Amino acid sequence: MTRTKERIIVVVLACIGLLFLLPLIVTFTNSFMAEAEIALNYTSTLTTFDLMDGITEKFQQIRLIPEQVGFWQYAEVLINQPSFLVLLTNSIKITLPVVLGSLMVSLLTAYGFTIWEWKHKEIIFMVYIVVMLMPLQAVLVPNYIVADMLHIKDNYLAIILPGVFSPFGVFLMRQSMKAIPSAYFEAARMDGANNWYIFWHIVMPQMKSSMAALMMLTFIEYWNLVEQAVIFIDDYAREPLSVYLSRIAEGRMGLVFAASCVYMFLPFWFLMLGQKDLEKGIELSGVK
Repeated sequence: MTRTKERIIVVVLACIGLLFLLPLIVTFTNSFMAEAEIALNYTSTLTTFDLMDGITEKFQQIRLIPEQVGFWQYAEVLINQPSFLVLLTNSIKITLPVVLGSLMVSLLTAYGFTIWEWKHKEIIFMVYIVVMLMPLQAVLVPNYIVADMLHIKDNYLAIILPGVFSPFGVFLMRQSMKAIPSAYFEAARMDGANNWYIFWHIVMPQMKSSMAALMMLTFIEYWNLVEQAVIFIDDYAREPLSVYLSRIAEGRMGLVFAASCVYMFLPFWFLMLGQKDLEKGIELSGVK
């Protein structure tokens, strides 16, 4: 491939990347914009004068650079609206137990599927795959019935427990464990190591990238959950921030951009911090 073709490909990919980043750039820059300017640019309501001039549609004006840069919206969100921080805490209460619980359950289950030899292992793992491929809407009703039977229907546990025992984590961890040479386990057993020693001192140190990938993917999924919260949480004060953002624009358009930036900070920080581990973990999960 010539250098000219390589440069063309780089330019095309850069343009596509900027196109995907445009919503994030607009959100970030407009978060420093005054509410009056936001209302002027993003209000599409037709007025009587517009109808008299023959205008039947009025489009929004997207601006990348504010006329006046300030932190008014951030102050409004973080200081003048304590409910925002309360709902942010609710999101952490749901997401953190799911991430940690899913990690431990997935590691232990994947260890049993990978290292131990027992009857019907592959058949049961195939059931895991089938459940993993089912859409969320297909498992919400069974989850609701089980939560009702356990009397946790109006509790965070109705969301946390299905996340902790998600089959996706087991699949990801098992695929990564299969990349570990079996000679390591045989040598450890010859030296008298038991299963717990093998798990903590041989398997865990080699699973760091896959563990980081699972934690990041699980965090992003449950940080952005909406359907489960709408079904299982009736109290407005106990809702996660993801549900609140869908209503924040009611009457206060200027808060949307600042609230979205605060909401995106943790997922963005995790992805930037562990990008290499995420790529390596997903790559290892494809090793057979």
